Amino acid sequence: MKLTDEQIKSLLYKFVVSEEARIWREQRWEDHKRWKEWIDPNKLDTLSDDELKNKFLEYFNGGAGRHPFNAINRASIIKDIKKFREVMKFLFDESVSVEERLNEILEKDGTYHIGGIGKGLATSILMDLDPKKYATWNNKTNLGLEALGLHPQFAWGDNWGTRYEKVMEVIRHIRELEPELNFLEVDHFLHIVSATEVGINAVNILKGEEVNGPETSPEIIETISQILQERKDMEFPLEKYLEEFIEGNFDKIDFGAKLVLYQDEETSGRQYRTSIGYIDLLAIDRDNEKFVVVELKKGRSSDQVVGQILRYMGWVKENLTVDEYRKYSVRGIIISREKDDNLEYALRMVPNLNVYSYSVSFTLKDPLKSIE
Repeated sequence: MKLTDEQIKSLLYKFVVSEEARIWREQRWEDHKRWKEWIDPNKLDTLSDDELKNKFLEYFNGGAGRHPFNAINRASIIKDIKKFREVMKFLFDESVSVEERLNEILEKDGTYHIGGIGKGLATSILMDLDPKKYATWNNKTNLGLEALGLHPQFAWGDNWGTRYEKVMEVIRHIRELEPELNFLEVDHFLHIVSATEVGINAVNILKGEEVNGPETSPEIIETISQILQERKDMEFPLEKYLEEFIEGNFDKIDFGAKLVLYQDEETSGRQYRTSIGYIDLLAIDRDNEKFVVVELKKGRSSDQVVGQILRYMGWVKENLTVDEYRKYSVRGIIISREKDDNLEYALRMVPNLNVYSYSVSFTLKDPLKSIE
């Protein structure tokens, strides 16, 4: 459902003028001024290689004041600091269209491409270059625009620069509803409506949907929690560690293919965030060109887990099978403690969905000998 301009204005007023937003804005502006010590075409060449490297790492490790970047990319970005400096010079060059700049940096065959610099990092730097002209475009941006019903439609074959311009067109429209805002504040607003309980509930109220949290009394919450805990206690006690165990032993588990956890510039494949929930584990089968959605049954009914994994598979197909992954298909895996007839029947109609059961081995080692 798409919110009206009046509804979005009411949310902007509620969150952007709040005391919490004022405190955030003051801190973020201080961060912005600090980042300008290197995100400035006039200062870039005054920094030594070590100074530039250290200032970038401070920026990267702090998530540019907003969200953490994926640390797996950190070393590769500044491995060749001279090339990194040239890439930044090009990114700061206002004589070149932003579409061309992003294409040359983000496309794998681009002249200024460095592995690890994705849309989130590149556009975050652009926003700190000029927060009245550029906005960040990352996963949270997408989720925020989807929450408002404003996410733009990309055409097949749209390059990175074209997509960014389409995103910017929508974000400019949001800012025009409160012209005093800059894109730092719009970025924070999109974070609130997509990633905080109060923001998500406010959007749901405007959409006439069910809300979570504040409407439920503490007594009811406590009662429900007790019931859920009792149910968990009756299940396999180690099940809560299953997801962590699978992630830590991913390369040793036979999934019928060689899988690796998916990584993008902002997050890993464990508890991968989508606009419809969190995928337990998201992996890639590069040999067979497949995304693999892995969901743990964890006490849920068969209907619940099948419905959920199919929704996640549909989301992955719609949102991730683009660009270098455009030829990829999507496969699903459900991991359950025991076989389930309902799951077996579902499998007969969904050929790209598999169910694996597991068992746990518990062995006592030789006792320690006492010292006489």
